[in-house]
Parts: sequence; C-alpha cells; structure tokens
Amino acid sequence: MTNPILLAALLALAPFAATPMPMVVATDLEADGVLLCRPGRDGMTLAYDHSMYGGEVREEFVGGDGGRLRRVTMTTANAAAAEYYAFDAGVERVGERFRIDVPAQEFAEVVVRVDRVGTHRLVVGERVVDLVPATGSSRRVSLGVRSVPLLARLMPGGC
Repeated sequence: MTNPILLAALLALAPFAATPMPMVVATDLEADGVLLCRPGRDGMTLAYDHSMYGGEVREEFVGGDGGRLRRVTMTTANAAAAEYYAFDAGVERVGERFRIDVPAQEFAEVVVRVDRVGTHRLVVGERVVDLVPATGSSRRVSLGVRSVPLLARLMPGGC
C-alpha cells in the first residue's frame, strides 16, 4: 500500500525539483566537460597572472539577468597591470591589491585560452581549480550561465 502522505509530499515538491536555477558554469570546450558549476548568485572568480606586467588578476563573475554572466569586480596585485586595465576607469588601492573600476558589463560567455604563462585558475571560496592541469595548455574554457533544474544538480555531474 502506498503512503498517501509521502505521495502528497512528492507531488508538492515535484515542481521545485523541475524548476531551473541559473548556474555559473566553467566548461572545457575541447573535452566538453564541466570543470566547475556554482549557483549563479555565488559565482566564481577567474584568476590569472598578467602576461605583460605580472601579478595576479582576479575577475569575479556572477549569474546576471537573462542568463548572462556579469563581471562584478576586477582586482590585481600589480599597480602597472591595474593601470593597463584602467584605460577609461579609476583605480583604487584596497589592502594589498588594486581595484579597477571597470564599467558594469554582462557577457553571453567569456572564453579563456588556458596557458602556462597566465596559469589560469577558477576560485570559489577556498577551492581553487588550476586550469592547466585540469584541461591542458592551449585549451579553451568557457564561463557562462546555464539554467539547471534542482533535480539535475543533485545528480553526480548534473550541471
């Protein structure tokens, strides 16, 4: 015999399980594999070493409106790199870093060419995904926003 309370609970929760949620996703374009998947509001940081001036650069992204990726902040450890990016924006020293007042911008996708010079990394809290070992050098990684149902997110690799 079926438990009517359990059945009612499952039927009540079914729409939530199917409701899509925006997720910020990093994908290896050559292998078509998901490297990192985070709720859009949490976002992720793309960190890399500036190829000309040195110093770490960090660009923080969250899921924006309409399934687009929104860059919310950009900082660097090197004053020269900050000035390089600040062609038409201000620079402010914040602790040991420099924040570049980049204009608010949304992207359908950000594609990064991973290489050993930039030592590209994705950072979420304390977790760091080093993209060169994860994908190989000279590979393309896409950052974007994807709508993923809750049920799919609960499954392994379901992003």
